[in-house]
Formats: sequence, structure tokens, C-alpha cells
Amino acid sequence: MSSSSSSNVPSSTPPSQGFVETGPGLPRDYGVTRLVLIPRDPQWMHAYWEVAPYTWQEAEKNFGSAVRTSGRAVLRLHCGDGASAKTFDVNIHLDARNWYIFSPARGGLWHAELGMLLPDGRFVLLAISNEIRLPTGQVSDVIDEKWAVMKADWERLFELSGGGKLGAGSLDVARMLAQRWELLRAVSSWMGAPGGASWSGMPGSSWARPPQAHKGFWLEADCELIVYGATEPDAKVTMQGNPITLNPDGTFSFRFALPDGKLEIPIHATNRDGDMSKSVDFTVTRATQRT
Repeated sequence: MSSSSSSNVPSSTPPSQGFVETGPGLPRDYGVTRLVLIPRDPQWMHAYWEVAPYTWQEAEKNFGSAVRTSGRAVLRLHCGDGASAKTFDVNIHLDARNWYIFSPARGGLWHAELGMLLPDGRFVLLAISNEIRLPTGQVSDVIDEKWAVMKADWERLFELSGGGKLGAGSLDVARMLAQRWELLRAVSSWMGAPGGASWSGMPGSSWARPPQAHKGFWLEADCELIVYGATEPDAKVTMQGNPITLNPDGTFSFRFALPDGKLEIPIHATNRDGDMSKSVDFTVTRATQRT
């Protein structure tokens, strides 16, 4: 008899149309006795099985040839244990190799036994399945998540977004994040200030006019310096002669004020054993002109 899927509910799925390339066929038998139980939804389970020749030989040795000739194939389903345990049998066709099982109760831990039920009521066990948990089919009662409205803390949001903790291969991404971070800080500090002129790019916001600005057209701009990098997580690193603490992945990042003039930023790293070192020296010059 060919393998088929069976249940006590007729199928409404129409046959597939056209040619489908399925590749080489799977073997019908693997020579291993096993029973597998799979949850489908809150009230349906699916079981598939194989009974190898050595299992039949053992069963006939202990119970005689009546196991095959007079026995009735059943799946015995078990849910829970103790006083609350539930057990019921489902009649099956053994050659079908798989079966859909309707559960009388939703949820719970289930496992199945495949066997032959003899006329005298004895159950000949052939295979035991894995244990599964059926879903309850209800809205979860887990409400661990708690939501709250918080005041924007741009420093904290930048840290949570991964700023300053990117790997050595992500320096371009770090540069982009740093640029966006500076823009966010500028917008957050200027938005909504009294006396500001409306900016069409952000409805409802305003750019704060600095106190010293005169009536009429105005412009304010400034810049800072962001230094970032990465090395071995256990290396010793100094910046401008001062030791710095690395992130667990070996990355680091710092933001400096950048006044007019020349700024030297030497960075030196030594490996854990102290026999290898690398240096990177930055020289930054700023000259601000206001007209």
C-alpha cells in the first residue's frame, strides 16, 4: 500500500496542476523503528512512523503471531500525568505511515505510543514518540513588557544604538553614525527654542536665534572632533598620553571640542605581551572665519 496522510476529516485541497520537479524520491524505509509527533494547531497533532522488521520479530517472540493477524493498530495519546492525566486511543491504518489526530483538549504536554491492541485487551508497544506542547489557542497572559514615555536623552540613545561600540571593520558606519549623532544633537538643542525662525524641513519646529544675533539674516555654525578606532580587546591604548578603556570588542570612540588652532592627538597601542605596538598620530588645525 502506498504512503498517504489520513485523518477522520475529508480533505478539501484540490489536486496540484502541472508538472513539478521533485528530484529523486526518498526511500520508503530507513530500517529504524520510530514514532514522531508534531503539533499542528491547538487541537490537532500529526504523527508519522516506521516499524522496522526487528521490532516485529521481538513483538512476535513475546506475544505470538496474533500480534499481526489479530491485533488492531492504534495510536495511544497521553497528556499530563497524575490525577489530571488524559489518555485516549486512535484507530489507524499501520501502512499509512502517518496520521492526523484531533485532541479533545487544547494545550498541554503530549506524547504518543504506537502499538497493536490484542483481542484480550493487551497493548503491544511498538514505538514511543517525542513529547510536544500544544498551543492553548488563547491570548498570552505574559505581560512582562512595560512601556513608558521618556524624555529624549541623546547621549543614552546614541550608546544604545551602538555608537562607539562598532567593530574594527565598521569604521565607515561609525563615521556615518557620528555625523548623524552630531546632527541630532544640534536639532535637539535648537528645536523649539523661543524666538526661533520656522524651518520648513521640520514642521512645528524652530531654530533658536542666538542671543547676540542682530535683527535680520543670521548664521551660526560650529564643529567638534570625533576620534574612533579599534584594536585587540586586551591591548593597552593611550590617547594624548592618557590610558583609555576599550569596549569589550576592542573599539573606542571619543568626542573632542575643537577650538581654533592646532591640536595634536597621538594614539598608541601595545599588545598584551608588550612586545608589539602601533601608533596613529592625528594633527588637526582649525581656523574659523566669520564674515
